[in-house]
Amino acid sequence: MRTGDQMRFRRISALLLLAALLSVCLYAPAETAAEEDDRDVAMMLARNAAEAFGLQDASGAPLVPRAAEEMAGRGIPDEIGVEPDYRGVVGYMSLQADWEVSRFITFTETPWILPVYEPDGEDWKIAGQIQHKTPVLVVDQNIREAKGHKFIGYLRVIRLDLQEEAWIDVRQFVTVPYWTLELTEAVGYGFCVAVYSEQSRYQVLDRKGRRGPLPEGTSVLMCDRRSSRYISSDKEHNPLLGIIFRSKEESKSYFRTFLFFGVDDLTLVY
Repeated sequence: MRTGDQMRFRRISALLLLAALLSVCLYAPAETAAEEDDRDVAMMLARNAAEAFGLQDASGAPLVPRAAEEMAGRGIPDEIGVEPDYRGVVGYMSLQADWEVSRFITFTETPWILPVYEPDGEDWKIAGQIQHKTPVLVVDQNIREAKGHKFIGYLRVIRLDLQEEAWIDVRQFVTVPYWTLELTEAVGYGFCVAVYSEQSRYQVLDRKGRRGPLPEGTSVLMCDRRSSRYISSDKEHNPLLGIIFRSKEESKSYFRTFLFFGVDDLTLVY
């Protein structure tokens, strides 16, 4: 695509995105409406990108972007041993589910920043960065089956924030903007951040089954329930696992505490 055409496309896409976001603020009466509008905006930008880049499908016909929310994403096959085909799918960047939460790496700085890549001979190297939640359109893939029947590798995408091509880690690709869902659903897709406010009569629960108070407004990193290795001793009232961090300024690190929370005591914020 010529430079002039690319600049015009970016300006048009930016105006369309602004108009869509304004419509959310003015007319979306509930979270469901905003959620649907987020997906509509991503699909609209994807259609514009497919046309502007002249993308084609395997048959040579113009590529028609599609939603594929039934696909698991992250390289997880929907049928064991069968490579998932993400080409043409509109999805989103997401902090990978097996991210190691250590006392030096926390959620405390947002937005979360993820890498983009480029081929480097037979290897790959980091070529830039992209924010968690950014919508993308997959145009090609270079993935292979690995341990545990998961697929690893990279997806070639059009970044719908910049209308530029990039390669991303397949483990950081999801098909659903899960941060727009209810918290109990969102934790089935990946990490997110919630704020604590005690609304129920059940205080937070630690891994040893002890209850205690927690300051109002505490930020909690909610864990992907699929990768959680801890189980609540009170699944009825405190089913959700989260991590709180306390700063340890002298060594620029953090103390981590794993706690179980009630659904009504948390509000999803990121």
